[in-house]
Amino acid sequence: MTEGYALSSNTIEQWKARILPEVDWFFFTNDEYFPYGEMDVLVKSNLSLDIRTSYLTWALPEGVFVKKMHPGEFEELSYEARQRIAEIQWQLGRGLVFDHEETEEWFGEHVPPLYKGAGKKLVLFTIAFWRSLEEHQKEGFLRAYSRMWVDEQPSWKGAPSSFKTFMQREYPHLIPYLDVFPDRNGANCLAAVAFAVDASSDPYHWMQAEELDHLMAGREEVGDITGKEVLVWRDSEGMIIHGCYSLNKEFVFNKHGQTMFNPWQLLTVEQVIGSWGAPVIYR
Repeated sequence: MTEGYALSSNTIEQWKARILPEVDWFFFTNDEYFPYGEMDVLVKSNLSLDIRTSYLTWALPEGVFVKKMHPGEFEELSYEARQRIAEIQWQLGRGLVFDHEETEEWFGEHVPPLYKGAGKKLVLFTIAFWRSLEEHQKEGFLRAYSRMWVDEQPSWKGAPSSFKTFMQREYPHLIPYLDVFPDRNGANCLAAVAFAVDASSDPYHWMQAEELDHLMAGREEVGDITGKEVLVWRDSEGMIIHGCYSLNKEFVFNKHGQTMFNPWQLLTVEQVIGSWGAPVIYR
């Protein structure tokens, strides 16, 4: 649902460069399955944000193994081996594996390699496949893929003129970021809060919860939203899992995740509560 979200040509070019790493990554639960070389145990905490986003590693089970292959090396395997590997990637929830039915309008006349698995025809993204696409096909895929990450319609363009005047007066530094996709991974919800509070803060900083706690020093928990509050959601252990900033009693500045496919958003209070539940409010 990216119609209306700003996605510049420069951002598209940055996405093209970041969507896949320099080598292909494949994941397995059994280190004896892959007969074509040794594998490593995947250590999720050591992964770059680009790798995490490309392969959705947060969805992978713990204790998986990873095999890295040079571009084109996967394509040199037998079709049976590639088909089995594609099926395993789908079953594990690795990113950039799709049911062919999802992709039929993405690539035009270019038919990607298809692998049967889990009762489906699977499209497995590899570096060699990505390089085989025309530039307009890459752009078409990225626009379609980004739509899969966003549930809400953009609000800024259709916002009341009185609210736009309010934003120009109170938060002019946020206006270039409203309903806009970032060009790289890393900008998370907490960094968006910090940037709303302080225009000198880096909106691309991958902010940790401890930093937000420091930012909120002096704020007190309150029971209502009127504007200029930090809204925080915590898990059952008290760890911060999301945050956003209330601009007034109706709208918030929000970013749902740390990936380049999560835009900075202008959302209503009702929308963000609908996504995350009731927040703790700090003023």
